[in-house]
Amino acid sequence: MIASLVVLLALIAYMAAATDYPTPGATFAAKDYTVWQHRKVQNSRRADVTVNFKAADGSDDYIHLFRLDMVGNPYERGFAHGALLTKEIVEFTGPVLDKYYADEVLSLDVSSFPEPMQSVLRALQLKGAVAAPEMFKKAQTWVWEQEKQYVPSYFFDEIKGMADGICSNLGSSCNPDEWAAKIQELNMLPELIRMACTAYGAWGPATPSGKGLVQVRALDFGGGPWANYTVIGTHRGDPTHTTNAFTTVMFPGFVGVITGVSQSGIGVSEKVWMTYDKRSLQPGSYDGVPDVFVLRNILQESRSRADAENYINSIKRTWAMWVGIGDYTTMRFDLVGYKQGSAVVYDDWTVGSETGQPYIQSIAYVDKHPQPTHDGPNGTLPTALKDFWGNITSETSKVVTQYHQTGDCHIASYDYEHSVMYVAIGKVNKDGEYGPEGATDMDQWKAYNRPYFKFDLNDLWAGN
Repeated sequence: MIASLVVLLALIAYMAAATDYPTPGATFAAKDYTVWQHRKVQNSRRADVTVNFKAADGSDDYIHLFRLDMVGNPYERGFAHGALLTKEIVEFTGPVLDKYYADEVLSLDVSSFPEPMQSVLRALQLKGAVAAPEMFKKAQTWVWEQEKQYVPSYFFDEIKGMADGICSNLGSSCNPDEWAAKIQELNMLPELIRMACTAYGAWGPATPSGKGLVQVRALDFGGGPWANYTVIGTHRGDPTHTTNAFTTVMFPGFVGVITGVSQSGIGVSEKVWMTYDKRSLQPGSYDGVPDVFVLRNILQESRSRADAENYINSIKRTWAMWVGIGDYTTMRFDLVGYKQGSAVVYDDWTVGSETGQPYIQSIAYVDKHPQPTHDGPNGTLPTALKDFWGNITSETSKVVTQYHQTGDCHIASYDYEHSVMYVAIGKVNKDGEYGPEGATDMDQWKAYNRPYFKFDLNDLWAGN
């Protein structure tokens, strides 16, 4: 009933639009479908969030994700992560990712690696799928060795805690040092696999109240196992440091951040910065702070957009990306053009100089394509944002992302005014495709075509 009412309100909001928009999925209150496990690790615990529903064709369907409430200092939170998700971490870092590596082996661009590493990787690449896990792990280990000097110390504590937590379940034959190395490797994967995503923020008169802020992050990661292993992880209660409590949409074993929002500071969105003039990344290197650790540090330490932007300009940067930053203090949103050589802050007036898309008052946005986009001024993203201007909410953003067809793996929208977060996740079959095996439509299980969970952020900060 609640889900149907929410969808009805969203439908009313866009019935008057000239464009023929699709009907988005339902919205379910996450608290009504959250089941906590009895086991606790100190003050931390795990839940499963599952809802069964009927798909558009009348078939039975479901959404499932994991939830972690991690309390304590970095080591304690890492230990809880490892102990509460041991089975999933072992699966994910073993046979699940090995299959993904085999599928992706030919697409890994080794040209950014120096010799002799480039030759080693090319030799493994020529061997095909059988050598894929070894190839990716060599690459990830090499990246970690280059970048670890820039990694804040709390990451090492958290990774050690996670390894110890895993071994607390696996027994005396488990080697914590080996697991710490695996976790380090895993967290370097986003430095190798680039994500083509969408990010936008709408504030003030673009929202119904005239004073809100809605920020959207749509993750387009392609096929693979990611969506089925989605974790909503909340970090809080560090007695040793006055850091922000924050929530991240992540995967088992991840300590870096690709999507998240904090309690007293900000929210982040991210999109790899590719260009059309040379269909690749802009210049970068593996000599700086890993991108996913930059985003984690922003969530954990920054209290405002200014804090985050000052931090970005103070560090040694690696690869180009767009970083979307909204904050509670100003209820505004910036897009930072983050590159190895510079970090430029853009707003609604200035971002079009890089994206080639039209100015929309109080909305800064970048679409899923390489920039400047070839979608033009009448592209799907600016069209929808203009149609819903004045009524940009998490509900209408469901329509915007579905119309733009962005967010295959997951979508998160943060409503700062009402302290809620909407999350949609994709679902994949055993071959990593977004649809039933043998189906002709392999888009139907992408996140933008799926129902959403609505999380009360105050519940997350309180561990409820």
